[in-house]
Amino acid sequence: MLDYDEEARDYDASRGGEPRARAAADAVERLLPQGPCTVLDIACGTGIVTGRLLRPGRTVVGVDRSPGMLGLAGGRVPGGVVRGDATRLPFASDAVDAVVIVWLLHLLPRPEPVLAEAARVLRPGGVLITTVDKNDAYFAEDSDIARVTADLRRGYAPHVPDSTALPDQDAARPDPQYRLVALKA
Repeated sequence: MLDYDEEARDYDASRGGEPRARAAADAVERLLPQGPCTVLDIACGTGIVTGRLLRPGRTVVGVDRSPGMLGLAGGRVPGGVVRGDATRLPFASDAVDAVVIVWLLHLLPRPEPVLAEAARVLRPGGVLITTVDKNDAYFAEDSDIARVTADLRRGYAPHVPDSTALPDQDAARPDPQYRLVALKA
């Protein structure tokens, strides 16, 4: 596992930088609720995507457990970052209209606790937007994320009919796409 405090300074450049962040934020933006709402970005990292979600009337909060990452995110989302663990979010139940989890679940040995917390803080009718691992993009039967997502869908409906592709940090990889899915509570 990376030391994200140590990686923070070079993290954006090593992960596709501004072009990748812009593509991710644009794709997420199309799935967010319109009008005034509260958006929680879990594992916001440096805030390179989170800051792009700011709009008049929209409250955007990024949470991350790395102080190094949050130090950078605070410059992009002034007053809108909180230190916290994705499995024990420092927010009340039913507190947010949208939860965004970009490029996290595929790194976890068990995504269930993070998804359970996301579901807990999401208001009824809210939207959960997350990326799934490239290899799990079509929810293969043997995929942990596919199983968790299928479990999560029991109380959710697809927010959009098809998933959206997001670029990988290395466009030269054979399958340089992550899938972004949105589920409505």
